[in-house]
Amino acid sequence: MKIIHLLLGSLLILAACKKDNYLVDEGNTNLERIRKMPTYDFLKESKVLDTVVMLIDRAGMKDEINGDITFFSPTNSGVANFLAQQTRALQRKYNNENIKFTLDSLTTDSIKFYLRRHIFKGVIDKKAMSYTKKSFTNINSEGNYFLLLEKYYIDVSGIRSTTNRIQIRRVFGLADEDVPDGTENREPDFYAYVQTSEVRTATGMVHVLEANANMGFYIYREN
Repeated sequence: MKIIHLLLGSLLILAACKKDNYLVDEGNTNLERIRKMPTYDFLKESKVLDTVVMLIDRAGMKDEINGDITFFSPTNSGVANFLAQQTRALQRKYNNENIKFTLDSLTTDSIKFYLRRHIFKGVIDKKAMSYTKKSFTNINSEGNYFLLLEKYYIDVSGIRSTTNRIQIRRVFGLADEDVPDGTENREPDFYAYVQTSEVRTATGMVHVLEANANMGFYIYREN
């Protein structure tokens, strides 16, 4: 079976001009086949998500991922970024540059906690979003998330096209734009974009985040 490398829905245009789109199979992706498979099986077919699948397996979350949910999946790179941020935090805390936070450092409960930050109840597609702030809560019921549409302009073969890409923002305190002028914003929002959107499976919806989006939307802040 060929490995699926994602690009679906309204991001199809980007396949022509971006080499790092995750789920593109040289135009051979079988969307009907994807719609008949559970979300977990779909994730398992992509080599850029195999670390995420391994964590799902370790935490026993397969049934949860296959539920009626929308999964804003991090990538292998997003997991690596998360581990690097955690390593920095530990090294600073203990003043020891030899400390490393690895996949083995993650407990089952911590895997569930961070992955559930990416899971929202029900199917959330672009029709459920808008260009203005709209708040969503993940299945952890923690944190405040904005799922926003943003116009994105691309040129393909000299023709300018417009599509809507998805931005996800994790708000830690006040939203950035709501912080009063002259006040230090000590907890700026975490911004990430969806690289591949609206992957409809038999059980739910998947949006795959860009490579630099940390798993768990985790940020180590030195202040």
